[in-house]
Amino acid sequence: MDQKKVIPLHKTSEPKATAPAIESDMCGRCHMQVARFAPQVAASGALHHRECYEAWYFGRHGRRPSLLAGVNGDRHRFQVRDRAAA
Repeated sequence: MDQKKVIPLHKTSEPKATAPAIESDMCGRCHMQVARFAPQVAASGALHHRECYEAWYFGRHGRRPSLLAGVNGDRHRFQVRDRAAA
């Protein structure tokens, strides 16, 4: 039988000083794989679909989260404003 190779989308070989290392490319809310160029939120060391994170945040806090656009060419990755300030 043929062997299939699984290639990880997000590599954590070089952790950045400003962003926490993301260990998996699976969404922390819906447990589905996050596409490489889909809108995503890096929060609390985990990766989430932007829609999943906004739905969770709205359900918990009653308003939409204020997210910062990505830096260093990551236009599809957003950061939580509170985490980015720290």
